[in-house]
Amino acid sequence: MLWIAVGLAVLSAVGLACGTHLQSLAVVSKSEGRLSLREFSRVLRSPRWMAGLALLGAGTVCNVLALSLAPVTVVQPIGVLGLVITTILHSRHVRIPINTHTWLAIALCIGGGTLFVLAAVRYTNPALAITERATDVVTYLLAAVVAVVSIGLLVLKDHQLSLFYLFAAGTLYGFVAVEVKVVTVQLHAGAGSWWQNVDLINVLGLLVAAVLGGWLVQSAYASGPPELVMAGLTVVDPMVGVLVGLTVLGEAATDFGWVAGITLAACGAVSITGVRLLSRYHPEVLTALAASRAPRTGELGIVPGSRRPVPQQPSED
Repeated sequence: MLWIAVGLAVLSAVGLACGTHLQSLAVVSKSEGRLSLREFSRVLRSPRWMAGLALLGAGTVCNVLALSLAPVTVVQPIGVLGLVITTILHSRHVRIPINTHTWLAIALCIGGGTLFVLAAVRYTNPALAITERATDVVTYLLAAVVAVVSIGLLVLKDHQLSLFYLFAAGTLYGFVAVEVKVVTVQLHAGAGSWWQNVDLINVLGLLVAAVLGGWLVQSAYASGPPELVMAGLTVVDPMVGVLVGLTVLGEAATDFGWVAGITLAACGAVSITGVRLLSRYHPEVLTALAASRAPRTGELGIVPGSRRPVPQQPSED
């Protein structure tokens, strides 16, 4: 069973990576740096985007099956292979070699994320019962996150949005996992019909976080390389879920202390440093930055805020 789970986890990583790559290509081909609702309606009709959605769905199913056959300590670290696969696929597509800084950033993301998951499993004790007060706190926190994200979308400039999309989407998907946990516990609590046990506010929170997070992921595709999206979802998402579980849902093990806290904080810092490096030194980001600083005359450039190369007008000398 263990090796079947490992195989399913590998298939999940491949499916998620390929799905992310295809959806990113579809979004970039239909948008100009900042995705609008009209552009997204065109994206939804793209066969490439739909194929990516199918691969993401298949990858998710494989991951769920793998988790049902093996411990999270076996399955979860394998998922970070998706970041490597996405990087290679995108590099070959845009024909830009992967630089040393990018490999270092990926190594930090994978290493920090894997150690964070392993440490979290070691120091957490999944809650079998969640108090009403805890579910209320989750709702308040999610409402605050949605408010901050909404304000950020209104006030931030285009050049500031790439990392914002990444961290905001990862945070919201972390809350999706938390709400799924809460609703699952509610379904198994008490007697009577399921609708009598489940708090509809948590269901609504789950839907809002999933929809807004999904929109931010699509917007992130339009504003940066898909590796950044994959890094955000494999780093930020689990960290948010674990932190809320520890501090709100009461999942901290009895031996959780300052050593555990420092360990998780260090692993998180390593992963976030990797994401930051990836956002600054990815070859496509550097190419776009150089093109934005270059004179308007030349052979080929990239419009600031866009990931697509466009020909420059020749000078009339």
